[in-house]
Amino acid sequence: MKSVLFDVDGVFLSEERCFDVSALTTYEILMDKAYLGLDTNIDFQNLNDKDIQKIRDIVFDHDKILVKLKSLGLNSNWDMLFIVTALHFIEVCKQLSLSQLEKVLNVETFSQQTLQEIGASVSNTQLDFKAPLTFLADVEPGKDHIYQALIAYAQNVLNTSRTELFELKSPFWLLTQEVYQEWYLGCKLFKEVEQKENRATFKQGYIYDEVVLRPVDEIKQLLSDLKDAGYQIAIATGRPRTETIVPFETINIKELFEDEHIVTASEVLIAEDLYPELKPLGKPNPFSYLATLDGNEQSNYKKFATNQENRVNKDEVFIVGDSLADLLSAKTIGATFIGPLTGLKGQDARAELESYEADYIVDHVGEIRSILL
Repeated sequence: MKSVLFDVDGVFLSEERCFDVSALTTYEILMDKAYLGLDTNIDFQNLNDKDIQKIRDIVFDHDKILVKLKSLGLNSNWDMLFIVTALHFIEVCKQLSLSQLEKVLNVETFSQQTLQEIGASVSNTQLDFKAPLTFLADVEPGKDHIYQALIAYAQNVLNTSRTELFELKSPFWLLTQEVYQEWYLGCKLFKEVEQKENRATFKQGYIYDEVVLRPVDEIKQLLSDLKDAGYQIAIATGRPRTETIVPFETINIKELFEDEHIVTASEVLIAEDLYPELKPLGKPNPFSYLATLDGNEQSNYKKFATNQENRVNKDEVFIVGDSLADLLSAKTIGATFIGPLTGLKGQDARAELESYEADYIVDHVGEIRSILL
């Protein structure tokens, strides 16, 4: 059976709100008194869209940093915001004494309170929000290379060998991920989904404010026609499961996909917990695409995470994604790649996708009809 494996962000749904939330997360951790508290005059409880855009322009340098991270193959908002937050955190930590730094970098005791204590110890910190671009300029593409570079940077700048805090899924990483989830899901849904206590009480959630990239009826008809033509359709996304299911249910396309053929960042985290020696398993690692293709069975996770080269027939498996991470996943497993130009870079992504020899490039997901049907 032929299969079409879809990414979500930049294909069906806009990434704009996810990027807004990433910026809010980084800025809150740096500025709010509940965390580092570098500028306690900012009122995070009463932000309007203009305020959010201003924060995003500051944190991501008018999206230049996002574009660079995407170009390096980093696909997860959790990872993108952590890299940026960690770089500024390292800059703040330069002001600490050796004894303070030793305590701060202890992964066994690191917590939200640790950030508050750091904030109380530093003064007049002026962050250069363009600095992440300098850091990323010489980093090799790939999630593992970016994290390795971050760890090496922390080791060099802070003159320390204690760099566990900057690893994937460290206590610091998990804190930034939870703050993101709280902004995106809202306090009520966060508590239900994550089964954790809220860090704040005022967040309403941006999950209910998604933007669909094509008319819903057009998307539903495309998916139905693909199924009628004998294609298996599946999802492999860097979004967590709730952030995928809720919007899909809202626009009534969830019913078109079988549960075992929806693989998200939530399943990637489970796989990384089961096989930590194989992480990172997020895109551009093709784990999620192989898992959604064969069916999301935990007993097969190691198989999906190993021996990934040329696992499929190019004429039978098609990956539809907007980013370089999706293209690299397709190349690894031997699938045909179709790239819609509806992601962060829009039409500007064409040159990058062409340089990596994308099989097909289309203006939007609706145009895959002429290729597959």
